[in-house]
Amino acid sequence: MIKNLTRPFRYIHSVLRERSKSKERSSHWNSVRDSFITSHPTCAACGSNKKLQVHHILPFHLHPELELEESNLIVLCMNENECHLEIGHGGSFKCYNPRVATQAQRYLMEKDPIIRKSIVEVCKATREED
Repeated sequence: MIKNLTRPFRYIHSVLRERSKSKERSSHWNSVRDSFITSHPTCAACGSNKKLQVHHILPFHLHPELELEESNLIVLCMNENECHLEIGHGGSFKCYNPRVATQAQRYLMEKDPIIRKSIVEVCKATREED
């Protein structure tokens, strides 16, 4: 029951966190984000088309020069799989996973819950602090 309550909270947290960054973002970010989601309409990790978010592979606050670079972006979801949190951030929004693209692709190809669990564990073990 508690897990059912934490998912909506995590999604709302991720949305509010993104909104709080709006003052730091480039004035072009919204159009780049919307265009990227249009051209990549599914989660790179699980294939979902719900609750999609654009994730920076290398965080924009550490690499502001890459904020608008498509090569630094990946679409991840915050639906029941929480791919943005689990694979993009290794389970903590205070961290990032520089290998997110490779690990997301592996999960997408396998679609196996056991492999997903191992990928999430690797993401947690190899995540880097923001």
